[in-house]
Amino acid sequence: MTTHGTARGRVRAGTETAAPPPETIRNVVVVGHSAVGKTTLLEALLAGTGAVSRAGRVEDGTTVCDHEPIERRIGRSVCLAVASTTHDGTTINLIDTPGHPDFVGEVRAGLRAADAALFVVSAVDGVDSTTRMLWQECASVGMPRAVVVTHVDQQRGNFEEALATCRQVFGDGVQPVYLPVSTGDGPPNGLLSLLSQQVSIVESDSAGSVGTRTTRPAEPERIASAEAARTELIEGIIQESEDDSLLERWLSGEEVGLDTLIPDLERAVARGSFYPVLPVVAPAGIGIPELLEIIVRGFPSPLEHPLPEVTTPDGDPRPPIDCDVDGPLVAEVLKTTTDPYVGQLSILRIFSGRLAPDDMVHVCGHRPVHDADERAGAVSRPLGATLVPVSAGTAGDIVAVARLAKAVTGDTLSDPAAPALMEPWRMPDPMLRSPVITKLPIWPDAPACVPPHSSNE
Repeated sequence: MTTHGTARGRVRAGTETAAPPPETIRNVVVVGHSAVGKTTLLEALLAGTGAVSRAGRVEDGTTVCDHEPIERRIGRSVCLAVASTTHDGTTINLIDTPGHPDFVGEVRAGLRAADAALFVVSAVDGVDSTTRMLWQECASVGMPRAVVVTHVDQQRGNFEEALATCRQVFGDGVQPVYLPVSTGDGPPNGLLSLLSQQVSIVESDSAGSVGTRTTRPAEPERIASAEAARTELIEGIIQESEDDSLLERWLSGEEVGLDTLIPDLERAVARGSFYPVLPVVAPAGIGIPELLEIIVRGFPSPLEHPLPEVTTPDGDPRPPIDCDVDGPLVAEVLKTTTDPYVGQLSILRIFSGRLAPDDMVHVCGHRPVHDADERAGAVSRPLGATLVPVSAGTAGDIVAVARLAKAVTGDTLSDPAAPALMEPWRMPDPMLRSPVITKLPIWPDAPACVPPHSSNE
């Protein structure tokens, strides 16, 4: 299969793919401080699902999500990026966000598009203030979350300290479901499942790339050392269970089977009341299958996540929208880019309805207020800069749409027969207020400058 275009906006040739039903979609935003390994984690997830043949490296400028020239030059994310993949019959839209506070607007767009969040925490550096703020914001809307602890293989990486910090900062419900293990004196090369008490070991080559994975029952001494953590995890799951008799049975000494615990764990994660923690060594593939299982089985589909409020363009109320493929079109522009081959490209989250190429849509925005109708171009599924054509975008999905010349980031797209306007995503108050002095060109009979004015940017 070939691609056409430049490094940005490449269109993959081939047969258009069908739109997935909403119940098979998982929209996951990845957040965390700069340099904790978010983009590297996404590369490992894409490689683990077969979306890419080999994981790229941030240092080499070969990652899927850091495809902008400035990102490849400085070696870190500055823009929101979406990479779509499939695993176990589920479409997973991974939303990479920059970690530096200067680009918080990109993070807010990612939170609006997502139905669940992966919080990435470094085992070396712990939790920063921005990550703490984002956790509270997700808590205010009940967004399901999981915590991924990276850098456990580094010299100063300490999973136990990172876990204690997460519990202290994030509060109740934060529980590890896997522990890092090592078969020798070196860094961790596998995981211990606290529920199944199985050990998965990944044997990597000297370059640290993904190697052979083997799974076996844990040794008795390893089981004994993890018994306290396992007991605490099971009790936490039981407290979230809808079976009121389960706790009494557990306290009376009855063994609770995995066929009971795992469904209860998945329901608690999807409700946003239980937050699994797992260590990951992304370059070696350690923890990637386990994380994919949490995403597919624990995170909710768009059908289970509350949708933003919608009004008419004049601000009048209108009925709430549902994640219904047959409902009226309501979508939001998450990101706007341009490409010399594709033209203007808009990344959309479709909350309701269906959008096909050449459909007429109504574009409505807050800043500044504007209304217009225009015709949509080609609809594609984004894999970073690569675009995979689809027959249509449907409710719950994230797609890229070409030739929306009048749409900008934050705009609402809707059916021209029923125009809609979504509430804007919330931006934080600025931490610093900076004066800006604007100097104008010196024209004849014109002032050399204008007085300074205050800006919140």
